[in-house]
Amino acid sequence: MEPSDAALRKEAVDSSGAFLDDFFPPTPEGRMSLDTHAAHIRKLRASFDLDQDRAHGAFEPETGRMLGETGLITRAGIDALEISYWLRRDAIGQGLATEMASAMVKTAFEFDRVKRLDIMCATDNERSAAMARRLGFTFEGRLRDRQLAPHHPRGDLLSFTLLASEYPQTRSSQLPLEAFDFLGRRLA
Repeated sequence: MEPSDAALRKEAVDSSGAFLDDFFPPTPEGRMSLDTHAAHIRKLRASFDLDQDRAHGAFEPETGRMLGETGLITRAGIDALEISYWLRRDAIGQGLATEMASAMVKTAFEFDRVKRLDIMCATDNERSAAMARRLGFTFEGRLRDRQLAPHHPRGDLLSFTLLASEYPQTRSSQLPLEAFDFLGRRLA
């Protein structure tokens, strides 16, 4: 993402109201400021450039409106990654989260060469659980009393995993995907 995306990100979050409070909790002063969004994008870019956690913005092609973010997080362990994503409230139910997660599945297995990929979601997040299953992930269990990030609420999580040996049979393996390296050279 670019610094200019901060205003688009703020609009996506603000227009979603309480729907995204678990990802972007309001402070006593209110919703996140433009400067806070810009600072967060700087951290995301730095992490991306250091080949750590890698976040990608999702934008509507016709308007440039930000729809959400997806990424690959390194907290899953050795030779493993975790998929992250969020969508603005008016973009859910259109298959976008599935498409974003599918792109991350392909990226993780074909470019990062991971052995395992995880998706975690709150126990009441039926949409994310259904999406994980649609993408071929196996439900591994309920993780009790977890807090994966300081801004996340503490609680139980559902854990889903896809192994490298299972990836070739998934719909994600057939997804057309363009990828470029740091210098803009086409990888795929």
